[in-house]
Amino acid sequence: MAIPILPVRDLAEARALWTTAGLTVEDYSDGYAFVLADGCEIVHLEVHPALDPAANPSACYIHVDDVHGWHTRLADAGRPVTPVRNEPWGMAEFSVRDPSGNLVRVGRPI
Repeated sequence: MAIPILPVRDLAEARALWTTAGLTVEDYSDGYAFVLADGCEIVHLEVHPALDPAANPSACYIHVDDVHGWHTRLADAGRPVTPVRNEPWGMAEFSVRDPSGNLVRVGRPI
């Protein structure tokens, strides 16, 4: 299993996206945290205060069982999500950018 480490400007700002999606964020040390789904780490967050969100190329893909539930929670919280689309490669997916500019794609097999 690989776990992406996403750069973030501020942990509190980053935490809001992940908790809105229904996940748990646990601080590990100053400037570092774990995002957990059902008790398993799926993403690490590392603070980089000088990060320019517009120039951040970081991204991750999260496989979920309930892509529409994730989409609804994030959209209802005012997050800038794309529509869920059934893609030709067999995934129903959408994407969202966090405040630090990380692209988070969320999907499940059709």
